[in-house]
Amino acid sequence: MAAIPASSSVVRPRLLAELNDRGGPVRRAVITAPAGFGKSTLLAQHACAFPGGTAWLGLNPAHADPDEFTADLHRAVMPFTAAPDLSESPSRLWNRLRALTGATLLVLDDVHYLDDTAAERVLDRLLCELPDQCSLAVATRRLPGVNLARHELTDLRFIDADQLRFRSWEIDLLLRENYQEPLPAGDIAVLERRLGGWAAGLHLFHLSTKGRPLAERRSAVAALTGRASLAHAYMSRIVLAELPEPLLSFVTRISVFDVATAARCDRLLGIDDAAARLAELHRRQVFVTTTDGGSTFRFHEAMRSHLAAVLADRHGGAAARRLHAAAAEIVKAEGALVEAARSFARAEDWRAVRELLDMLGPQITGDDFDAWRDLLPSWLVADDPWMVLAEGRNRLGRGRIAEAVECFERSQALSADEAGRAHGRQAAAAARVWLPGPARPGGDWRTWLRAATQAHPALIAAAAEDRMAEPHGRTVALLAHVLAGNLPAARTLLRDNAPGDTGPAAVIAPLGGAVLALLESQGDRGLRELSRAVAAAEAERLPWLARVSRAAIALNGTQDAAKAALRVAEECERDGDLWGALLAAGCSWLARLGSGDPDLTALADLADGFRALDAAVPAAWAQAMYAVAAAHAEVPGVETEIERASDLVRRCGVAGAQPLVYVAAAVAAGHPPNLVARARQAAGHCGYPVQLVESWLGEPIPPVRDSTPEALTVTCFGGFRLERDGAEVDLSAVKPKVRMLMRLLAVNAGRPVHREAIIDALWPQATPRAATHGLHVAMSSLRKLIEPDAAGGVFRFLAREGDAYRLVLPADGYCDVVAVREAARLARSAPDDDAAAAILRQASDAYRGDLLPEDGAAEWVVGERERLRLAASSAAADLARLELRRGDVAEALAAAGRSVGVHRFNDEAWRLLIEAHERHGDRAAAADALARYREVLAELGVHPE
Repeated sequence: MAAIPASSSVVRPRLLAELNDRGGPVRRAVITAPAGFGKSTLLAQHACAFPGGTAWLGLNPAHADPDEFTADLHRAVMPFTAAPDLSESPSRLWNRLRALTGATLLVLDDVHYLDDTAAERVLDRLLCELPDQCSLAVATRRLPGVNLARHELTDLRFIDADQLRFRSWEIDLLLRENYQEPLPAGDIAVLERRLGGWAAGLHLFHLSTKGRPLAERRSAVAALTGRASLAHAYMSRIVLAELPEPLLSFVTRISVFDVATAARCDRLLGIDDAAARLAELHRRQVFVTTTDGGSTFRFHEAMRSHLAAVLADRHGGAAARRLHAAAAEIVKAEGALVEAARSFARAEDWRAVRELLDMLGPQITGDDFDAWRDLLPSWLVADDPWMVLAEGRNRLGRGRIAEAVECFERSQALSADEAGRAHGRQAAAAARVWLPGPARPGGDWRTWLRAATQAHPALIAAAAEDRMAEPHGRTVALLAHVLAGNLPAARTLLRDNAPGDTGPAAVIAPLGGAVLALLESQGDRGLRELSRAVAAAEAERLPWLARVSRAAIALNGTQDAAKAALRVAEECERDGDLWGALLAAGCSWLARLGSGDPDLTALADLADGFRALDAAVPAAWAQAMYAVAAAHAEVPGVETEIERASDLVRRCGVAGAQPLVYVAAAVAAGHPPNLVARARQAAGHCGYPVQLVESWLGEPIPPVRDSTPEALTVTCFGGFRLERDGAEVDLSAVKPKVRMLMRLLAVNAGRPVHREAIIDALWPQATPRAATHGLHVAMSSLRKLIEPDAAGGVFRFLAREGDAYRLVLPADGYCDVVAVREAARLARSAPDDDAAAAILRQASDAYRGDLLPEDGAAEWVVGERERLRLAASSAAADLARLELRRGDVAEALAAAGRSVGVHRFNDEAWRLLIEAHERHGDRAAAADALARYREVLAELGVHPE
């Protein structure tokens, strides 16, 4: 058993979002990756963010003994259970787990020590019988040897090495903020490429260059190979030390392949058992991955670089080059010419490389140019027309448009035939679309999208849907609708999105989903969608689009997210990406208008920057944002700025920016109700979330209750808690009767409670005079505690209404009892299924245990406790029915299970649970639920046929 290790690494929200769902931690998570990928660091950060207690157990070889493993598990969870007893037998572990007193996170680190041991059976049982109040997070170098596909584990969340890999912006953040030794963007890209985002490699690089001048650190990046002393030692001592010599020799020699297969390895080495050796390497997680069930294998870049150095050290440079050349001939014979060219480059056979580049032609230009630049001599890159064309596409992908056009023109001059020159001309024409100048829709999808940035994007969207083929027509229409500010139309196109798109279309769908989720305050889902968008952009080699996707995080409305978007804008500026810099800054400003002191100069520069690119539509958005900021800053002559913005918005046909103009007018006029209502109505027509519009008006409504302190928060389920402005009110400072009065009013929050009802509940034996006096004294004490700043005897929260008292919830207040009590009514009046589901889900989540357990069997609470238990169960059942109707069986299963868990005599919930299992295709689970349902009916004396 161990304490939670301290984490000094950068926090990565995209990974923490994977460990959370709907604002809470996932029940079961398995993080699997080789050594040094940051598994323990992620677990430590997850534990620090967990709302309850954390039991952390780091495993070692001794835990292969199931008794030792059970005993340490027992000791780890003991402090978080009722009536801890250190003398208790470890065999009582399962009883202890069921006795956990609150939300508990159990972390098991280094679970690979249980591989192929009897202790795996204990892990298997733990995964399957995990109590409801417990979450389990496991870190391991290899997947556990238990059945993870069984139906009990449908909620299991996996995080693998690729997800743990540091992205370029995370490396930038790590170097800049944690190590305080930043590097230019180009060097970060090289560092990411040569280390493959390997966390330990990044740390070892920092240790080896710590305190050196920037010039020396940049030189160290350029010289980075598998021979880097610290990384070399780590790979040898930690990763490869456990390999037997024959397997180490095997892996060293087959590292000459980009993609290793059993047939290739057998042919290269003259053996016949490569399949078994490759499977063993994969089982040992020696930085070897397969995505097709074991047909092909790839090395992580850090391991490849290390093995290349080991190969040269063991066999000499000449022998290593011969082995690379042999590998090149093998893959060339298979027709894998790109791989063959790379292998010939490692063999330094430049004649063969040149021949293959001529044969491949345009095919090579879609490959990773940076990797080729590392392999080839600079003279070959500069003189080969296809390499120059590839360099142009690389620069275009980074948003460096003018430089890309220059490369495309140079490739035309170097081409010896008309076909090569045609490729250069076409690429240059497609890139020039994004340089300043007019665009007319027609032909290439890029010209349509460029036209949408210049005027009337809604018209472009309609024409693109009618006249362009998929997926480009849908992609252009979606982006044009976003430029027009028509979110309902964009949402419809996202629902109709077809899987399997490539290029920018593969990025736009998850990016659009992320934007909508963030605007609707679904933070964890938004982060997961953003991660998908960024991963897709990186896979398509479109760094500029990956950066824009990262900047969209600003739309969740927090200051940290807005700062992150501004960092992205700065990163774009450093890399020469003008479009990306402006779009990232625009995301940041759109989300934080009305909060803090506006930077009018920055907003003016934003509008000017878009104008300089001949992008009048985003310029209109920027001008409208400037008008809002100027109104908040009470700039003299703000009316002129509002008129200018209104005119530009109208001329460009950007209806979605019109609400901003109305907001500016409302703010400038002092928030008169008619102008505020006009702004809200216009925003509603565009599909903008209420909280976004209110933040523009300078009257923010917190979109996510957990992230923004509220004026009054009352919790009654699972134990009483009262918070004022985000801080817990210490009720221990007042007498028990005062605390009981607070709880009685809380149960009836929003409803008046007559004086006689309070006296009957709290002073049933007292004389009328004594009881009335006691009530007055208790109310006075309670008001002083909760509202010490009340002026003139006017109390916001504890109001007297004739002979009754009422706990008043302000507009930004919250009470879990009210959420449950009002769920059914609010869901019935919701405008659509999404809104109804959100209401019912909030009610279901609000019920975290019995109503006011501290009041036991008090007469005034017993009846209400049962009524609210049934209301919470009914809300979850209603949610299950709604999700079944919408076809989301997984959500329906979770909701129905929650319903019967809250109130096991809810007949409808049992029927929904059985139906959900049947529709999920899990007959065994449906039969099990039916058997449990019959047991409940038998308890009630009902005997179904």
